[in-house]
Amino acid sequence: MKSKYILGLVLIAVIFFQELRLNRLEDIFDLRQNYSFELEKPVSGDRIIKNPEKYLILYGNNNEGSYTIKVALEELFKFSKVKYDIYSIDTKEILNFDQYSMIIISTENYSGLLRENYIKIKERIENGGNLFIAQRSFRSPFNQLAGIEAIGNFLGTKSFNLKKDIFPGIKNLKPDDIILISSGLNVKLKKEVEIIAESQSGTPLMWINKFGKGRVFYTNSTLFQGRIFRGVMKQMIAYTSNVSFFPILNSKVLHIDDFPSPIPSVKNEIIKKEYGMDTKEFFNIIWWQDMLGIAQRQKLKMTGFLIAEYNDITTKNEIVGINKQTFSDLSKRGRELKSIGGEIGLHGYNHYSLGLEKTINFEDYGYAPWEDVKAMEKGIEVAKKEIQELYGDDFHIYSYVAPSNLLTQAGKFALINVLKDLNVFCGIFYGENEPGLLLQEIGRDNDFSKIYALPRMSSGFFYDETLLWQIYNGIAAYGYLSHFIHPDDIMDKERGDGKTWEQLKTEFEKIFATVNKNYSLLKPQIQSEMTYDYSVMENLEIDYEMKGEKVFVNIKNYCGEFDSHFRVKGKKISSISGGEFKLITRTEDDTLYIITAKKPELEIVLEEL
Repeated sequence: MKSKYILGLVLIAVIFFQELRLNRLEDIFDLRQNYSFELEKPVSGDRIIKNPEKYLILYGNNNEGSYTIKVALEELFKFSKVKYDIYSIDTKEILNFDQYSMIIISTENYSGLLRENYIKIKERIENGGNLFIAQRSFRSPFNQLAGIEAIGNFLGTKSFNLKKDIFPGIKNLKPDDIILISSGLNVKLKKEVEIIAESQSGTPLMWINKFGKGRVFYTNSTLFQGRIFRGVMKQMIAYTSNVSFFPILNSKVLHIDDFPSPIPSVKNEIIKKEYGMDTKEFFNIIWWQDMLGIAQRQKLKMTGFLIAEYNDITTKNEIVGINKQTFSDLSKRGRELKSIGGEIGLHGYNHYSLGLEKTINFEDYGYAPWEDVKAMEKGIEVAKKEIQELYGDDFHIYSYVAPSNLLTQAGKFALINVLKDLNVFCGIFYGENEPGLLLQEIGRDNDFSKIYALPRMSSGFFYDETLLWQIYNGIAAYGYLSHFIHPDDIMDKERGDGKTWEQLKTEFEKIFATVNKNYSLLKPQIQSEMTYDYSVMENLEIDYEMKGEKVFVNIKNYCGEFDSHFRVKGKKISSISGGEFKLITRTEDDTLYIITAKKPELEIVLEEL
């Protein structure tokens, strides 16, 4: 009886595998991509924080550089749940500075500063507050407080050398000088100031001077006007503070644009010379297997952004479904990606950015404008239908990346009108504004508030120190890495630079090996996991204060665990209740941690370094 039972199982298995051999896998199994974004019911802590950490920003009304820094501070503080007030430097109101643990000034022109406010700022610093001066000024009344004995002429700088290991990975980087161009002053400083950064020629760029019981941080540059220095600015603020508790995403995301997509069988000179294959064989046999190995070794999870078809159709009546070969390509790659825990988002029906005539510089990209919004919607509908044919009805699309990072308001409307589950646009964080460019701050989309904006911070296969600076700056500012590549980078003159795949994959892996070595605590995530984590953080309200050897934290609208950068001057964590902590880095006079908040109230016990 037992042998008949075993024989029956064997027969069933033979029939099953014969079916797999004779039929496409997608004809037998549907895939599932159905994530829940429902948050836990929010709760709030009951701890009373009498003197919460709070900052004051003073900025110059009529100065573009000052306004740029002001906007950067507001974005950082909104993300990090920092309590702050903001006034113009020439406010006629006499302010109460005692409520602020730090005063941040961003202006070149102090002519409107009330004498009463100047005196009160000076008194606050002398009594233990901290002053952070975010850009240089030839005639600042605070120069003496900052330890400046004499000022000479303005000078330009194109380098930035950190003397203190403020944040992992940054100290020894030498990025392209184009991001380091700055205007400073020739200064003579008191001997006792703490130099934090200087130029290649030895010009002090950032330093701290003790004044009474407080500290004055001075920026002898205009570097903080650039997004590329936003993370450095945030960490300098934290370093100057006695204590800081700044929520972060703590996420590591890898995007592959144009993946899955149709694979053309063409000859490429570099691929043919290196492997003796056409592109289809190369991407199937070599490229994807190498990517899987890199992802495993460097602890990466991949999110692909699907292109349904490569064509030049932008007219509604001409839009058609995909052909049999394209169906096979998309099915194979998408299923392989899902099998390793990846996610699939949408890149487009085709690779033409969603915009109408004159809303994008289409000719610069070799694209054509869409006929109208209905044509865009038709393309997206066809892509959605094909995705469900490929993977099944329980396969939902939550994220979108625009071709060439170009997406207009009309395109956004078409997307959310068709893709009801869509919840995030992933544009870019660094860039120069141009028509249609999806240049984003972190938060909600400017046009459609139901959609999140979570930009990518870096891209490409090349290893260089400018790219690493972009990555570390993003981690320092927001605690996340979001990097994107294209499978066909090797075939593009600019994105491949004529390098072989062996060269490109080596450089690519080195990027993540370097980051993992210097900052190993980022969680590998797909895009929807990172989007959910941001939604957990979005409505948090946080109060915290240091009393003696303890820091007390009270959290409102707590919807589940989240991570924070925690930095404390002159001390280290002994123990914590309500959460967990991991050390990131330690200097001679401060420590930086990641704290995971597991409850809406935290008590952090400190001890001397």
